Amino acid sequence: MKLGATTYTVPTLVGATLGASVLALSTKALALVIAGSACVGMMASAAFPYFILVATIPVQVDLLGGVTVTKLITPLAIGMVTINALIRRGPWPVLLRWPAGYLAGTFFLTSLLSLVLAEGLRGFPGEAAKIPVYGTLFFLTLTFNRTADDLRRLLWVITITGVGEALITAAQVHYGFVMPGDWRRNVGLPGEGGVDGAFMSISEGKVRAEGTTAHPIFLASFFLMAMPCTTFLLLHEKHPWVKASLGAMLGLMGYAWFYTFARSSVVGFALLIVVALWFQSKLVRKLSVIALVLALAGGLSYQVVSEWFQAGIHTVESQSLFGKADLNESSGSLAFRRESIVGGWNLFWAHPWFGVGFGEAINHYVKYLPSWADHYYHPAVIHNMFLEVASELGVFALSAFIGMWAWAFVCLKRGLSIPALRSYAVLLTSLLIGQIAFLMITPMVREIWLTLPMAMAIGHMARSNASQEGEFFSARVDEGQPQQIWRDERAKRLPAARAEMRT
Repeated sequence: MKLGATTYTVPTLVGATLGASVLALSTKALALVIAGSACVGMMASAAFPYFILVATIPVQVDLLGGVTVTKLITPLAIGMVTINALIRRGPWPVLLRWPAGYLAGTFFLTSLLSLVLAEGLRGFPGEAAKIPVYGTLFFLTLTFNRTADDLRRLLWVITITGVGEALITAAQVHYGFVMPGDWRRNVGLPGEGGVDGAFMSISEGKVRAEGTTAHPIFLASFFLMAMPCTTFLLLHEKHPWVKASLGAMLGLMGYAWFYTFARSSVVGFALLIVVALWFQSKLVRKLSVIALVLALAGGLSYQVVSEWFQAGIHTVESQSLFGKADLNESSGSLAFRRESIVGGWNLFWAHPWFGVGFGEAINHYVKYLPSWADHYYHPAVIHNMFLEVASELGVFALSAFIGMWAWAFVCLKRGLSIPALRSYAVLLTSLLIGQIAFLMITPMVREIWLTLPMAMAIGHMARSNASQEGEFFSARVDEGQPQQIWRDERAKRLPAARAEMRT
């Protein structure tokens, strides 16, 4: 079949336009063109604004004077969802679902209160701008994920976004491509002629990619979510060509994750895989129980585990594959994390009620480092998500935050008992446990404000499923049908009822 001239002309014109905009106005022009296209796309579907918001989770580069893409897209997404709800084209945002909405609302309101108490109005809109981003992700995820099919579409959005990040990462690794606001601009001191840290790293042959995030750890965090989601689709897709495409996507993301050199994410991936296998293999369950018993019995001391871990890291880092990694030594990385965690704990006990304010730990916690702290460098944030929340926001926000995690696991337990939701519940259970392991030595990341409500949405689906089935079959009993007859009818109609619920 011969293709028409339009088939070639339109892509050529689009590519030429985008290329010319980049040459004339820098890469920010390309971001503006993409943002404009996203705004047009938001009008095409009620769920499209939400999907665009999800796709911008890893996009943390500066766009206009410190305003990131996500901070720009968030109010647009809220506006489009509201307009669609007003014209009855889409649902109203779910804000008062018990207890998920109340726990999240308490956390976000307490976060604003702590910031006001600590900094007054000076904290606006800088650190406070993160709160509506997190809140919008959380509540729109509850709103637009009502069936298993909704979750499947969301997994595709995450997968496609992961492929985009992987392609950008490849450009950074092989061509030295630097995004606006790139973290490497702050690496090292400028040399003669104002050479920035990014150029210094590239000229020295050092590589550590961050994609469109603010730091490689944040890119690794996104892949910690995107790669399991892609694997889920790969395992459940039936069409061979789609499976092959997903396999290629997964390989590309694995390649990009490797070049983040985020050693802390390895811990998250390891535990995530163990949990996923726990649901599939009796052998893994038995071995996990044995390992847990040995750990609780004190068979391995902290010193031994620490020495083994550092020896393993050193062995891996000594390989040629890691020769270009722009990394601190593993011992130093572990040292400042340990000191950071102790400092965060001390800071929390010094300000237990409302903390020192959202994002303000950087100005306080170094003074609370332990007396034995001797590392020459300390990062801007506490490298433990729960201590970060505790020290910055206080005990009330921490209680609501822990409550959200607890409720998410309760919801996943409900989902495990529903055949149509079980595979999604296994995926989210593995993801959340992997994220917890990762975030015990890493600050807060955006992805949890997507995975937590996804887990809670599964619980709501399971409860709705049970409620519909209960109403359907109790009505048959009320009609006077003998018990054995309605049991037989239940066995026949149960698949149809579940299918009806999913649609």
